[in-house]
Amino acid sequence: MFRILIVDDHEHLVASLVKSIPWDELEFDQVHQAYSGAEALDFLNTYPIDIVITDIRMPGMSGIELLQRIRQKWKRIKCVLFSGYADFEYAQQAIQYHTDDYILKPADDEEIVACLRRLTEAIRMEWEEISSNQRTLYTLRENFPKLRDGLLNELLQGRSFSEQALSQQLGAFEIPFAAGDEVTLMLVRMDDSFYSYNDRDFHLREYAIVNMAEEIFRDEFVLWTCKDPHDYLLFLIKRKRSETSATDRPHRLEREASELQNSVQTFLHGKVSILLSAKGTFPDAVPQLYQSSLRVVRQRFGKQDEFLISTDSFDDNPQVDASAGLYDSPTLIQLLEAGRWEAIDVKLRTVFEEMTKLDRQTHQEHLMEVCMTVSGALIYISHKNGKPLESVIGEDWVFLFQPNPFRNVDQLQQWVWRVLGKMQADMQSEQNETVAYLVRRAQQYVEDHLSGDTSLQTVADHVRVHPVYLSRVYKSETGEGLSGYILRLKMEKAEKMLLDGSQKIHEIAEQLGYANPPYFIKVFKKHSGLTPREFRDQAGR
Repeated sequence: MFRILIVDDHEHLVASLVKSIPWDELEFDQVHQAYSGAEALDFLNTYPIDIVITDIRMPGMSGIELLQRIRQKWKRIKCVLFSGYADFEYAQQAIQYHTDDYILKPADDEEIVACLRRLTEAIRMEWEEISSNQRTLYTLRENFPKLRDGLLNELLQGRSFSEQALSQQLGAFEIPFAAGDEVTLMLVRMDDSFYSYNDRDFHLREYAIVNMAEEIFRDEFVLWTCKDPHDYLLFLIKRKRSETSATDRPHRLEREASELQNSVQTFLHGKVSILLSAKGTFPDAVPQLYQSSLRVVRQRFGKQDEFLISTDSFDDNPQVDASAGLYDSPTLIQLLEAGRWEAIDVKLRTVFEEMTKLDRQTHQEHLMEVCMTVSGALIYISHKNGKPLESVIGEDWVFLFQPNPFRNVDQLQQWVWRVLGKMQADMQSEQNETVAYLVRRAQQYVEDHLSGDTSLQTVADHVRVHPVYLSRVYKSETGEGLSGYILRLKMEKAEKMLLDGSQKIHEIAEQLGYANPPYFIKVFKKHSGLTPREFRDQAGR
């Protein structure tokens, strides 16, 4: 699906265009509007957009100036200039800044639809080239990616290198990272739809996602990629040196991650979930960023699809840590970390089936071995989640302190399925609470700032998640869009203030964050069917 931004200082022209074009038929799922060049740039700094249609003549920043700014920062965005001035000078400037099309007003819908079809087809062909089998197969044949992958995996797992040895390897593999660099880790999880492919096609899509990420982030970031034991794609990211002010790009990393997520869904027909770590110093902080990212995915999201969030959104650190040296069964621990409960079930059922074939002399010892392995893995994962195991499995904890807690395989199986069920329920509960927690924080902020800035970006900044993700989870959790909730809250407060009768209408508008009283009156009438004055008069009668 594609995303478009329409920019024109005449609101009625934008509204007319939004209503008249068959966007669904053209595969546009997001149609956004801006009424000035400055507003358009603010929007582009936050949200990924595929196509911009802009009027040329606007007060302040012209369409040509907007096109120039877009070309400097977002080279892949397709730009269309829309104007009633058939002036050769404008056409020359449009060519200079590589406009993708130039439409003269008045234009009929068929002409605009034809233009959009050309542009969406061009976008599709560009991404098909980026993710093509030929390109990905060529990458697979190269040795360097494997060497780079291996080195990054070693750093993620905490292997220590001397500064000289690491520097030599980074140079030999042409990896543009150095000790002291500020880095962020991006974890990308391919969701279940990808696992229906055979191994060859699955790996091709993995490489296509890597190619897409490199294309999307290349203007401002350097990426170093690997695949970890959990089948996650990991991207170590650092910002390129730039003269652009940091204040111009506070959400750039989140914006590019959102574009990657949308591009994978549009062009590879699958979903990915993305987690962005906090910032850290290379290489010392890399293992910590990785473990923190795994913990958030495991504990907070589980199998939830298509999330896009940062570990900075949660300030709760585990109070109980685990000693990895106690656990001799990494496979079971890895399955617990990834939340792959079906695989755990299959693995343990196979173990129990084999145990029934053992002779009685070794039977009790194997019962104890399985009990200790399962309990060790559960203690490990429970402590990783910041909890003592006893608080999770309750009365089943006492079995671990009995000399011979299980006399046969059936007793052991019942205990194992019971404690695993409790662990799964506990982790699922925390994942559900995460969304509720984000919704509560967003609502509290809106309630406390009704007279101030309650834009989606501002609320998302407070909650510390990407606005697209906040909007999606809020609607999923409450059944109501966040913007609808904000409007409803403002209108309910407006009704109470009107009934009070002590304030003038323009004062009420100002207190609710409406700088333009006529606009407040328009919004109130749309909500209640009456103007504020009619509402007050009717209540008085």
